[in-house]
Amino acid sequence: MRSAHRVVAMLAILSLVSIAEGKERAHLAALQSIQADELLAHVEVLADDAYEGRASGSRGGRAAAAYLVGRLEEMGVAGGAAGGGYYQPFSRGRRNVLAQFPGDDSPDADPNLSKEWIVVGAHYDHVGYGDSRTSFGPIGYIHNGADDNASGVAALLEFCEAMTTGDLRFRRSVLVAFWDGEEVGMLGSQHWMRQPTVPVQDVRLSINIDMVGRLREGRIELAGTRTGYGLRRLASVVHDPEVWLDFTWVLEPNSDHWTFISRGVPTLMLHTGLHDNYHRPSDDVETLNIEGIRTVSRYLFDLVSTAADAPALPQPRRQGRTESASLQKSRERLLPPLPENTPPPRVGLAWREDQAEPGSVFLTRVVANSPADTAGLQPLDRVLAIDGEAFTNSADFEQRLQASLAADAEEILLLVERRGRVEPAIVRPN
Repeated sequence: MRSAHRVVAMLAILSLVSIAEGKERAHLAALQSIQADELLAHVEVLADDAYEGRASGSRGGRAAAAYLVGRLEEMGVAGGAAGGGYYQPFSRGRRNVLAQFPGDDSPDADPNLSKEWIVVGAHYDHVGYGDSRTSFGPIGYIHNGADDNASGVAALLEFCEAMTTGDLRFRRSVLVAFWDGEEVGMLGSQHWMRQPTVPVQDVRLSINIDMVGRLREGRIELAGTRTGYGLRRLASVVHDPEVWLDFTWVLEPNSDHWTFISRGVPTLMLHTGLHDNYHRPSDDVETLNIEGIRTVSRYLFDLVSTAADAPALPQPRRQGRTESASLQKSRERLLPPLPENTPPPRVGLAWREDQAEPGSVFLTRVVANSPADTAGLQPLDRVLAIDGEAFTNSADFEQRLQASLAADAEEILLLVERRGRVEPAIVRPN
């Protein structure tokens, strides 16, 4: 009987390994499906003069919505509006375009998680011919909005296609929203919040993609990580060595992320920065970094898949709405170098806690030529684990570090997050 039990256990383990390998292959295939030529094709359509700047509720805006629905239908993505359709109409001929990817409802899945939602959105409207309120000039010319926000819409369309590759199913459900009316006051996302198509109380995370067509030096600006406890750690899934996340504390009520933040939903916003073509007729396709949009779309897929399968998602943190760049500078202030002739430290670290990221510390000093410096650690690195184990707070981290030193450990393994990438660092104490 014992032999039979061992055989059954081994078969179960092999089955789990096979499932994990299958998911990894499906994930890789999904990432590979995100193609620059397809992104370019989407942007070229949406930013064509024929759409007359996609003003909210205009004929060009309605044509853009029809294009989105056509692509979603081709992909076989389910509608996310009432009755299973794609359109959610509201004032003056405006229309949100909604799609959904239901969570895993198989017998072995957690039925509670499949009822939780992640909302991923990008506004598709722009400012038409521009006016004194919406354009930096000259007005009266078509403002194609290639970056704002045909770039984000294209990235989200490619995300949808990736989701259909390999029939991926995540533990949580995902609502994809192409918002109308953002340029005239976030009308589309606000309408959805008043008439939600999924229970707002079940939305655990929202992600907004707005202006991601100008990736420069690998920088993706990621706002909103302070709106949920541990949200920065969740978002640190960068794999591309050329890409890094700029975790800004600044939050402004200038796009659809604010609609969800105002309702207490932990929210992230992806952005690649403003430029001289912003809200001008010169925001055209030839100014875009198409490979950069592909990079952002691939990061988006990694981010959503990580969040959708996570055991739990970050709880809301209301203080994140009001934390500023000046507060960030103050809180992340580094300690001065040690005085000359200070005895060599055994490790060479100093750190602080961050109330928004429990279970981690960030480094405020790395002593030059110390073991920490030799290990490649840098100021503002965030330590997430020590010797393979999580810790609860700064005091717990110090206790574990001191215990390793007291035991004369030859190596101390730290798990470190730096600018969105999590990597190990091996410290060899003096």
